Amino acid sequence: MISHTMRIFRHTILIGLSVFIIATLVSCVDNDPKPPSIDPTSIPFDEQRAFSDLVYLCDEIGARRIGTKGSKRTQEWITSTMNGLSGWTSSIDSFVAVTPKNSRRRGEIEGANVFAKRQGAKPGEIWICSHYDTFDKPGFVGANDGGSSTVVLLELARQLQGEQPLNGMSIVLCWFDGEESFPPVPWDDDVNSTFGSRFVANTKNEDGSLKDIKAFVLLDMVGDKQLGLVKDSTSHGALKKIFEQSSQQLGDGNIFVGQKKVSDDHIHFRKLGVPTIDIIDFNFGPANSYWHTTKDVLENTSAESLGRVGRLVLVSLPSINAKFGVKL
Repeated sequence: MISHTMRIFRHTILIGLSVFIIATLVSCVDNDPKPPSIDPTSIPFDEQRAFSDLVYLCDEIGARRIGTKGSKRTQEWITSTMNGLSGWTSSIDSFVAVTPKNSRRRGEIEGANVFAKRQGAKPGEIWICSHYDTFDKPGFVGANDGGSSTVVLLELARQLQGEQPLNGMSIVLCWFDGEESFPPVPWDDDVNSTFGSRFVANTKNEDGSLKDIKAFVLLDMVGDKQLGLVKDSTSHGALKKIFEQSSQQLGDGNIFVGQKKVSDDHIHFRKLGVPTIDIIDFNFGPANSYWHTTKDVLENTSAESLGRVGRLVLVSLPSINAKFGVKL
């Protein structure tokens, strides 16, 4: 049961966020060439709570390879958390990943994507996504790769909860399974990686509901203690501009470093015409040396990085609504 104090606290957060959204939308409509600066502390995102979630995910659940007990526990944990938040409805959608020839794991493996939706007052959906599975390597817990983005989505859900519909488009959170490839076979966009997101993109394209997705934001490897987000060269230009502008408003313009073409869960949606962006730090450790190693642990992540990314997403949402929302 939610206490009276907690209800007041959540109500205050939603009012503050609504005021910020309205002010930002007015700025967008007026085509203000220099958006106002935003005090990061005014944007509600509990980075310490998100980090506590990450500790639980890594220490209590651990490895989350597709089709394993760890994966199942993660699905249950996410849905249990979401079911306790007002305004969100969650679901799990299963699929089958066919392992490639010569992989260590063989045959058909069942995976599951987790969804949560917060209804908006306007047509269309903004998808904010992550993957929760971990690379198939002994001792690998994926604190950054698979873990960090998973807990950021959970904290975003807490901040966006409420009994009334959102002012703009609906928000869909998706935790994809099966992003990682089956070793030792190399990554392949079409047959050995992104199994869960590929299934969703193709299914929604076939049933005609893909058109409902007006913008797709992917978070991946966002907990690096030395955070530096790569500008994915394949991401949608308008979305890149929105996120870069938001980072400058927050006084955090140096969060983006360099540019690189990234293959990730967003690619199948992008190929089908959905505006996508990949928010990713692909320089984890010196020369990305921590990626897919046993150094991807809690000690090399930070609550601060989770907070920087979470607030960046929240600040960007009004502009995404203004740019990609259906004009009524």
